[in-house]
Amino acid sequence: MRKNNAFTLIELLVVIAIIAILAAILFPVFAQAKAAAKNIKTVSNMKQIGTSQQLYLADYDDVYQQAGTMNGNGASWGTGACNAQQGCPSWDSLLMPYMKSFEMFSSDFDRAPRTLSPWGQHKRSFRAAANVINGWAGVNTWDGGDYGFTPLNATAVPAVASTILFTEQRNAASVSCTWWAGAAFFECGVWNARSSNTLANDDPIAVGSSTGLEAYASGIDFGSRNRANYVFADTHTKSHAKGYIFPGYEQRRAAGQPIDTTLKGVCLDAGPFGRSATDCPLPPQ
Repeated sequence: MRKNNAFTLIELLVVIAIIAILAAILFPVFAQAKAAAKNIKTVSNMKQIGTSQQLYLADYDDVYQQAGTMNGNGASWGTGACNAQQGCPSWDSLLMPYMKSFEMFSSDFDRAPRTLSPWGQHKRSFRAAANVINGWAGVNTWDGGDYGFTPLNATAVPAVASTILFTEQRNAASVSCTWWAGAAFFECGVWNARSSNTLANDDPIAVGSSTGLEAYASGIDFGSRNRANYVFADTHTKSHAKGYIFPGYEQRRAAGQPIDTTLKGVCLDAGPFGRSATDCPLPPQ
């Protein structure tokens, strides 16, 4: 008599149930491992940006670069301040000689789309704290004038270990600046290069009634992590939970706004064309 080696229906159902249970246990673990890997890459990129910033300072007498040169009515193109190769210079394009790869200015957590740049299709996932890397400087800004903006000297930063330099904060130009093919990078990328605060994107104060891409294209896109990474002036990078209140900073929405202790973040803002008493202060020594 031939022996039947086939599984019974009950045995098959048991095996399927075991596989389903294992999958239910392991899939969340895999998702967490994937998120951890993304975060390691993001932290590494941000650390490289901080190191490149120090190299830039060494070459420019410890003076931070401006946030960007505004392309006002095309005037900046006519004088050469903006050009077809690099667009209108912003803090990140000024660091490119030290970075070598614009891909390092992106985060895998950034859900905003890529935009056209001189280095291909890229995204900017980080912004510079406006009260450190400040101003839309240079000649021929919006009204054709030269504001004579003087960037901050690194020696004037009182507490480098607690001063935010870069935030994990995407660029609103990715979805809002569409009037010509390169506008998001060449023009609006300059205007949106600065971080004014650390508010979460799901905070109505930060995004109002925005929906879709607009709801997370500007501000810190915490997403499901509920955390974001920051680079400090001494180049160390650290992760903090959403709503973290950084010591020494004021809870304000922007420069000149009143202090509001109900805000879920702190103010990094400063005037675009020069420093003033209304700028959000840096943490003291």
